[in-house]
Amino acid sequence: MDKDTGRFIAVNLTDAEWQALKSVAPDPVAWVKSQIHRLLDESGVTPALETADHRHDSLHALELAD
Repeated sequence: MDKDTGRFIAVNLTDAEWQALKSVAPDPVAWVKSQIHRLLDESGVTPALETADHRHDSLHALELAD
């Protein structure tokens, strides 16, 4: 897998939850990404660069659901 390959997170929301989220965060995807970056910054964790020896051919996904 290329080191620039992205990852995705799937969040299962009802339509009502999605509409409510969009009413307070008009760009929910950008908001989630900013929350992730803020958490990493506050925790002092720096994303490690992948090397050829440490690349995984599997796709990593996290699904968040209530």
